[in-house]
Amino acid sequence: MDSYQKYKRDFLDELRADSAINGSDTEDEFLSRTLGMLEDYDEIQDSQKLGVGDKRCSGQRIMRVDGYSFDETDHSIDLFISDFQDTYDTDNLTMSRVDELYWRMYYFLDEVCNGNIGDYFDDSDDILKVAKLIKYRVNAINDDPQQILKIKMFILTNKDLSTDLLDRNLLETKIKKTKGASKVVKSNKKIKKTDFNGKPLEINLWHLERFFEKEKSFSSDPIVIDFVNNFDSEGLPCIKGNIGDNLGYEAYIAIIPGKTLASIYIEHGSKVLEGNVRAFLGTSGSKSVNSGIRRTINNEPDKFFTYNNGIATTAADVETEEKDGQLYITKIVDLQIINGGQTTASLAEAVLKKTNTDLSGIFVPMKLTVIDDRETENDEGVRFYDEMVQNIAKYANSQNKVTAADLFSNDPFHIWMEKTSKKVLAPAVKFSVPTGWYYERSRKRYLQEQFKLVGANDKKRFAARFPKSQVITKEQLGMYLTAISQKPHIVAKGKNFVIKEFNTLVSQSYKSDKSVFNEFYFKKCVCSAIIYRTVDEYLETNKDSVKKHTGFWYKAGGYKLDIVPYTIAKIISCIPGGFTLNWDLIWNRQGLSAAFMHEIEIVTKMTNDFICDSNGVIVTEYCKRLDTWERYRDKVNYHLSEKFINELMPESLMKEQETSVKREEKDKSDLKYVMEIINLGADYWKRLLEEAKIHSALGYTDQTWLLQAISFAEKGQIPCSAAGKVPAKTMTMAKTIFEIKDKLESLGIKV
Repeated sequence: MDSYQKYKRDFLDELRADSAINGSDTEDEFLSRTLGMLEDYDEIQDSQKLGVGDKRCSGQRIMRVDGYSFDETDHSIDLFISDFQDTYDTDNLTMSRVDELYWRMYYFLDEVCNGNIGDYFDDSDDILKVAKLIKYRVNAINDDPQQILKIKMFILTNKDLSTDLLDRNLLETKIKKTKGASKVVKSNKKIKKTDFNGKPLEINLWHLERFFEKEKSFSSDPIVIDFVNNFDSEGLPCIKGNIGDNLGYEAYIAIIPGKTLASIYIEHGSKVLEGNVRAFLGTSGSKSVNSGIRRTINNEPDKFFTYNNGIATTAADVETEEKDGQLYITKIVDLQIINGGQTTASLAEAVLKKTNTDLSGIFVPMKLTVIDDRETENDEGVRFYDEMVQNIAKYANSQNKVTAADLFSNDPFHIWMEKTSKKVLAPAVKFSVPTGWYYERSRKRYLQEQFKLVGANDKKRFAARFPKSQVITKEQLGMYLTAISQKPHIVAKGKNFVIKEFNTLVSQSYKSDKSVFNEFYFKKCVCSAIIYRTVDEYLETNKDSVKKHTGFWYKAGGYKLDIVPYTIAKIISCIPGGFTLNWDLIWNRQGLSAAFMHEIEIVTKMTNDFICDSNGVIVTEYCKRLDTWERYRDKVNYHLSEKFINELMPESLMKEQETSVKREEKDKSDLKYVMEIINLGADYWKRLLEEAKIHSALGYTDQTWLLQAISFAEKGQIPCSAAGKVPAKTMTMAKTIFEIKDKLESLGIKV
């Protein structure tokens, strides 16, 4: 049995096991699993299941859709349909079956936007609320920021592709030369169908082998831009930068036609912004940057090149060709727009909204950095590629400056969380030995670490030390902390909004005062995960489903994603002033007390009743509103039980604990900081001083500070107390010395 066949069998076995545990249908588990995987791959955002089922509509047509999502980045709607068989030996997916599934989704969309969908469902059915929203957004006018500009249909199947689909070149194999070796790159083409109401429409096939390849590679399908064959051009005229050898990257400067850039974005959507730290900001508001870009596109296209700062991009590989002394980029593999997402999306909007369809005379400056190495890591575990992308985004001259607070997987906070998660072990409560809560700061890192281990015993030890059930991704942590901070409406908005809020909560705080982030803080993060997962598990375990009639109030397909954060926020909001959760109690238990569970049992039901009374608004949309949360928090009275309140900790006591830990952490950090003067050595500081004198870069006072650094390094001793505490005067001295060092490095003076 080859690896794919084993994956296929294991995949079905896991679905059947989950189905038995959850009392659900295996096809429902398949849909949940595949939608979750697509979200992990950043192919879709915040999907919602929608059980329409095969239903006859006007003209005896059959409509069906199993789920939907909106991509706010490229203003598209995604529709999903499942084609699942509960067997190891599945049929093949044929082109005729693809057409059949396509028309089911198309007819649903047609009835929603152009027909009368209400004729086929009960007035109380939530599907009608969803249909109302879809109709509004698809038919919205150009100036409406909620307008849908593109429709993407996804067919999800565990079947293999039939030869008639393979013959249509759905799987295209490219050969990439890398350091003398050939590397096969698979890219999955989309099937182009007719437009819908004048909007581009495409079908994406996600079959099990494609999921297998994706899981195996730990990466997204590369975007391949072929300018010669796809855009009928010689390529992009460019200049290759002669910037030196063995730098790990190549540099090109090019000019890309606006129509070409818009077409790339229309074709690939937000995937080309994968390396970008911001979503497209929209074009509403006369004072916004994007509004200015739009005015230039529509009113002064010939001045676009002059007014616009251009785009900064990266790629894994390029192909070039020289003609008549001019170098052309003919193909780009894995194009990513790091800065200039607003420019790109604005150009695409002008085409889709038909305000300037040909973009004649519009050209965009383009800086392209080709980074082939995607694997090499430094001592901090940060990939060279990630560091390059971060610095491009941070320093490139772009329409909206990317601040240092923009989150990447190699942001210092995430690196600290990962390191701390490997040092701090939880009490042996659920397991026979102390275990760690593994913080996964980048996707699949937990699995990648295990692949690096050689022996089977090493892998077993790793899995025993860091159980799979105790892995926390940075997206999950953002969700947990946002709920705990009483912002459930942000959690309801989805991953992108959560990450932005998470950024505000921790990134700037970490940069301003690292001593806040200590072992106690890490334990609070784990406790937040325990709380969130316990509420989720309570609903999932007890739910009433098709296969398992429990009589429980929560039904399969309910609003768990909204109930969980709203429940947590409500309980926290009801804690009396001067008290807080007893984090030590949760940490030591590695679980919640009976009193806490009692609150969860009551408040989850109360939350469900509240959000379902949404006055005709789709519940999932209703939960995204700030006023919904404020109404629930302030207008729905609830009193916590005496047992729960007795378990709380006085806030003053917790602050004392935090202050004590913070002081210890600060002392350690200060000592490490000043010891770096000694670690660099006296010779280093002497050479730096000599170079500064040669370049006349420092005044007398700064030279005196460097002489002080030389003296400390030669003695190998820094003034500090017996307890290892660094005096304030010494810290001021150390900071001044390192500021001088940074100043010299910024002038290009290094040793």
